[in-house]
Amino acid sequence: MKIEDIEMADDEALAPILLATLQRLGQLGRSGAAALARLVDDGDADFDEAAEWIAEIASGEFTA
Repeated sequence: MKIEDIEMADDEALAPILLATLQRLGQLGRSGAAALARLVDDGDADFDEAAEWIAEIASGEFTA
């Protein structure tokens, strides 16, 4: 998927891409986190909400 396609992609198309991306950032370690942090604006409500959902999934507390 191209970055310009993300805006119109649905959840089923985005989820596997996000998972692969998060796994790769995890493999990169702190440098991956630093690269992401440079892109995120402080107070980005959409990012904050997504991060909360990801934290809930990572902790095993998320139920569909």
